[in-house]
Amino acid sequence: MDPKKVEHCLDRAIDFLYRSQLPWGEFKTLASWNFLMIPAYYDSSPFGTGLILHNLKGLNDKRVSKMIDKAITFLLSEKEERGTWRFWTSRNKKRIPPDLDDISVISSGLKLYGVQFEDNKDIVLNNRNKEGLFLTWVLDERHKKNLFWKLAAEDADCVVNVNVLTYLGRSLPEVCSYINGLISEDRSSSYYYPSKLAFFYFVSRAVRFGVTCFKKNRKRIINSVLSCQKKDGSFGNEMETALGLNTLFNLNYFGKETEEGISYLLRGQRKNGGFKKQVYFLGIPWWFLALSPFYGYYGSEEITTGVCIEAFKNYLSQR
Repeated sequence: MDPKKVEHCLDRAIDFLYRSQLPWGEFKTLASWNFLMIPAYYDSSPFGTGLILHNLKGLNDKRVSKMIDKAITFLLSEKEERGTWRFWTSRNKKRIPPDLDDISVISSGLKLYGVQFEDNKDIVLNNRNKEGLFLTWVLDERHKKNLFWKLAAEDADCVVNVNVLTYLGRSLPEVCSYINGLISEDRSSSYYYPSKLAFFYFVSRAVRFGVTCFKKNRKRIINSVLSCQKKDGSFGNEMETALGLNTLFNLNYFGKETEEGISYLLRGQRKNGGFKKQVYFLGIPWWFLALSPFYGYYGSEEITTGVCIEAFKNYLSQR
């Protein structure tokens, strides 16, 4: 494939993100009550911006530098005491307890750029169950007495656990055993991330952050991702294709499959330089929080575009 075509699409995708970033530094997160995300509404959250910080790392572009500076300012403005974050921002009328996914993804994103903030690792390390797995929700005594949050209290999501290890930058035996067991069974147990490719993507990213215990399953993950590829070169939709490609790139796999996957993404880029809004993650289960209607499906053009930018960047880096 001609690298110039990929460079051109990467440039257009960066330009889309640059134009789409909100004045205060946030990248939009959209919520919907259905998997097609039609209709969808803006649901202000720091999480998508934290994800995009990771996607943009390593790009030498003035627009990217400006986006990163604004994103960091926004994320620091949403930081709460003891270095914690919650899914909804201060601009959002809804409230929710802090959670380790937001804390870990945002903290590791800020860490990538050398940003200093309160040491929150004690909060993270102390939020575990008796099996040593990390609990998703950081609950105070008031929430622990609430019926909905009592049900959520023991939630230990596999992707959240991987993201915690990514932030900590090290392996913990209990978590590694649990995650490697899922990999060996070729499945994800995550409620919040419905695609198995999202699970593998975050595992591959953990490996790049120094979590060595997953390396032994490198070939198993690669084979599982490759088995998901379709005749048109995709691994599903644009989001899943970008997740699959980044997993392969993070694990140092390059071949005809990645060429075909990149070709699919090039064909899927929209006229405005972005990519379709597609589901990346889910909100809290409806039985944990009484919201009607249940806006539980999350993603946005910006979030999909961020993952695609990472795929283009990773592809070009091995040329």
